[in-house]
Amino acid sequence: MREGAGLLLRLDAGRLRGAVRRPRAGALAGVLLPLAVLAAGLLVAGPRLQPRVDDAEGAVLFGLWVGGAVGFLAHPVLLRPPDDGFLRRLGIPAGALYAHRAARVLGLTLGVVALLLLPFASAGTGLGRPLAVGAAAGLAAWGAGLLFLSRAALALARGGRAGFSARLMAFDGGLVKAAPLVYAPLYPLVGGAVGAGFVGAAPGVSVLRLLAVVVAAVALAALGARLFARALPRFAPRAAEMAFEPPPAKGSAGLVTDRGLARLLPRRVAAAWARDATVLERRFRWAGRIAWPVAVGGTVALLRWGDAEAVRSWVAAAGAVALAAQGAAVVGLGRVERGLRWIDRSVGLGWGARLGGRWAAGLGLAFWLVFPLALAWGAHAPGGPGWAWILAALAVSGGAAAVSVSAARR
Repeated sequence: MREGAGLLLRLDAGRLRGAVRRPRAGALAGVLLPLAVLAAGLLVAGPRLQPRVDDAEGAVLFGLWVGGAVGFLAHPVLLRPPDDGFLRRLGIPAGALYAHRAARVLGLTLGVVALLLLPFASAGTGLGRPLAVGAAAGLAAWGAGLLFLSRAALALARGGRAGFSARLMAFDGGLVKAAPLVYAPLYPLVGGAVGAGFVGAAPGVSVLRLLAVVVAAVALAALGARLFARALPRFAPRAAEMAFEPPPAKGSAGLVTDRGLARLLPRRVAAAWARDATVLERRFRWAGRIAWPVAVGGTVALLRWGDAEAVRSWVAAAGAVALAAQGAAVVGLGRVERGLRWIDRSVGLGWGARLGGRWAAGLGLAFWLVFPLALAWGAHAPGGPGWAWILAALAVSGGAAAVSVSAARR
């Protein structure tokens, strides 16, 4: 088991070294750029964002932040990795898979704690106590997440009668069956709060309390290993089955034209939009990923500290960077399209339809970024209209679409 887990970790280290030596544009834009935007926001917020960790109440709040993030990240890493089927076919034992994924979750946990320490660093306060409280919250959430996610996987694999909490979701049969997984992320949330409160209740930095949390977290993770090994043979095929999505209806050219915005557009424009939106989602997935940290972080910052000029400046800069990155993805789509225009001619898509479809695809990419920012900016940011975000998205997506289609015509 140790050899298998060590081999998988060495492969991860090799991939990381390769990514550092030869960074790809997609990785830089999809990983480093969102992290840079989020880190800049945490640094700008500074004293306004940091919770009080000088007493148990503030430590519990900090633990909720850490535990919520760990619970959100642990589920796909532990139970839904993309290479699960391949590794199981290679005969990697369940214990090695669990150890490898637990190490991945631990690395993400440490990253979350490091990010949430940035407000303390920007405010110039000491990092000793925040680090101890954050580490206790992260480790407690890590152990609780591994245990209860494995327990939820085993419960789902076994089936059986639904409990009281599952019956509360009786309006949706699928949610009732998946109730253990739905509620499992709550346990690392609670675990982070308990671990942080336990360490934060003592004055200063209590090394003994922190060691007690470490021992408890390792014990929870060890218990989760047994449950994971029992659940994997039956849960993994079922998880793949749950991920199945029926194929959508397609038009005569094989393009999806019966969903969302496509119903409001002319048929040829809708066909171009469907093709471009699909390629953007698969080839330029990072363009969608960057929108979420900016939209969520910017909306929360505006709702809470919209009257602060520094916060508004960060939101405006982060939104501009995200819109520029999405515009670059639309332009990149045109460069990918070079030499393939005969496909458009074969299905009757002219220059105007391609321009309109690409504009709609770029605007749809930017919608989840600018819409929440426009609402929050208009309601809580003095000195500027919120609809300016919508106009900016229209202008950026339109200009990028024109450049993209022009580049593809060469």
